[in-house]
Amino acid sequence: MPTYSWLVAQEELSAAALTVRAQAVSPNDNGRLSWDVFFPRQNVDSTKLNDLSTLDFRPVADRREWNARGRLVPFKTPDKKEIEMIPIESRDALAEKEMNTLAMETRGNDAVIQAVMGVRLQDRVERLAQANYRRVEVDAFSVWTNGTITQKEPESGRAVSTSFGIDAGRLQTAGTAWNAAGLNAYDEFIAWLLEGVDEVGAIDGAMMRRATYNAILKDAPNLPNTVTMTRAGIEARIADDTGFGFRFMINENSLDVFDDGGTAVTRTKVFPAQKVVLVPAGNRVGNTAFAPVVRAMDLVREAGDAGIDVRGNTVYYEASNGGRQLDIECQLNGLPVPNEALIWGISVGV
Repeated sequence: MPTYSWLVAQEELSAAALTVRAQAVSPNDNGRLSWDVFFPRQNVDSTKLNDLSTLDFRPVADRREWNARGRLVPFKTPDKKEIEMIPIESRDALAEKEMNTLAMETRGNDAVIQAVMGVRLQDRVERLAQANYRRVEVDAFSVWTNGTITQKEPESGRAVSTSFGIDAGRLQTAGTAWNAAGLNAYDEFIAWLLEGVDEVGAIDGAMMRRATYNAILKDAPNLPNTVTMTRAGIEARIADDTGFGFRFMINENSLDVFDDGGTAVTRTKVFPAQKVVLVPAGNRVGNTAFAPVVRAMDLVREAGDAGIDVRGNTVYYEASNGGRQLDIECQLNGLPVPNEALIWGISVGV
C-alpha cells in the first residue's frame, strides 16, 4: 500500500507550495480565455454579495411659472440583489493502480518514485487551476448572453440554472429570425445596435458567432458592381451609418464541458449560437468577484508569508480509501457579476 507521508516533509510539494504554483498559472490561459477582458477581477471580502443594479432613471426638470413651484423629482432606489457564490472546485487523484505501476517501472526505488510523483502532482495542480479559470470563462459568457449561470453538480450531474434578474428588455429575442425571407439582417442589426447605444452608451463593437456575422454581411449594401463588402468595409460602413467606431468580434472559442457527473465531455462553444451582444467602450461588462478561500487563509496562518493569495486558486490534498489514494483538490471562489446597465443582447435565430 503506498504511503504519502513523505509529501509533508517536502517543502516544494506542500499544500502551500502547490497553492503558490496553482496561482502562478495564467488566468487567461495565455490569451486563450477572455473573461478577464470583459469581467476583470475584483477582490471582495465574502462569498455573499450585495449587488445594486444600476438604475436607468434620467429625469428632466420643467420650467415653471413665476411664483409657482418647480417639478418634483422623486428619489428612486435601484433594486438590490442578494447573491451568494458557491465554490468552483476541480479534483484529481493519484490512485493505487497508478502508484503500483510506477513502483514496478522504477523497481521500487523510493527516491525515483517520489521524484516522478512530485512532477505528476505539480502537473495535475496546474491543470486543475486552469480548469477552474475555464469555468469562470463559461459562466462569464453565459451571464452576458443569457443572464444566467448554470451549475452542474459534479456528483449527480444535475443542472441548476440561476438567474441574475436582468431586465428582459436588455436580453431580447427577435420576433423573426434575421435570415428569414423578406427580412434584411443588416438593417435589423443596425436598428438593434442604435437602440442599444441609447441604453448602453458608447460601444466598441458587437460580439457574435460567425454564422450570425455572415448573415449580416450577406444583407449589407454591396460595393459598386455588386461586389460584396469585406469585413473592414462593413465595419467602416457601420461606423459611417452610426457615427462612431465599430468592429465585429467573432467568438468561436471552444472548451470541453462535462456532460454529467461522469468524465465524458462535449466540445462546446463558449459563446452561444444565435446570440449578439454589444461590447461597451473599454470592453468592461462587469466584474469577476474573487472571494477568500478559507483553506487558503489557513495555509497563510500555517506557512506565513509564502506568497499565497487568499482569493486565488487554493490546493489541498489528503489520503483516502485507507491510504490507497491521494486526492488533490483545487478551489476557487470566483463569480462573474454583470453591470446590468452595460448589458444589451438579442437572440436572432441565426
